[in-house]
Amino acid sequence: MSIYRNIYTGIGAGSIAAIIAVLVSLPLESPDDIVLNAATVGFGALGVGAASGITWHKSQSEGPFSKQYLSSSIGLFMAALAIAVVAQTQFDDALIFTLPLALIIAVISIVGTPLVATNKRIGNWATGVLIVVAVALSIALSGQGDQNSGSLSLPPPP
Repeated sequence: MSIYRNIYTGIGAGSIAAIIAVLVSLPLESPDDIVLNAATVGFGALGVGAASGITWHKSQSEGPFSKQYLSSSIGLFMAALAIAVVAQTQFDDALIFTLPLALIIAVISIVGTPLVATNKRIGNWATGVLIVVAVALSIALSGQGDQNSGSLSLPPPP
């Protein structure tokens, strides 16, 4: 399989992770709704999926879940956790928000990429639909926040 097909497959698995992570992120209290919102979660998941597709392509010659893919996946998993830890240094209580999302995204992308790549029932159309749904959901829900809007209003009448 070509590298482009494997990246596409990885993004397909990442889109499944994106849909789940975006929906899970809504009830979580974001430390900053402008930076850590549904769009950044969704597009981050697609990026992790693409990276998983690349690692799958590099290790594909050894078969599914080879030592090379598993070791590369552990590195990818650690990178997702490192991003969560770095977010904690920039925002208060960011680890509570980013850690569960990083775990969801990394595990689904890493496990899903070989499953999507080796499953003949999942075609290009299904993968494309998943990607479109993930992008649309990420963008549509990016304005859903849990912080005050900051808009001024009059107090209620006495």
